[in-house]
Amino acid sequence: MLNKFSAPFLAFLQASALVTYLILISFFFNFVTPLFNNKTGEFYAPIIMLLLFVFSALISGMMILGRAGVLFWEKKYKESFTLLGWTTVWGFFYFVMMLYLLQFK
Repeated sequence: MLNKFSAPFLAFLQASALVTYLILISFFFNFVTPLFNNKTGEFYAPIIMLLLFVFSALISGMMILGRAGVLFWEKKYKESFTLLGWTTVWGFFYFVMMLYLLQFK
């Protein structure tokens, strides 16, 4: 099924999924931050944040490197690096867009 999509569109989907995941993590931080204001939160906050960091690295890596890794494993090196390049371009586009939106806040 993934073979039907062009590399730029698949990269757009990957970058969009990553941005959506990051937005969900931001909502999680907004929800959970008030829970860490007591004494027990001082102990659990670093543990939860480190676990979330490791989990997020795993999820982000699978979203961005998963398909490119499969293509690389199948010795389709050009397609793999093309997909990674387009994903980087789309990620940079989202980064610039977020900075632009931040300007109006």
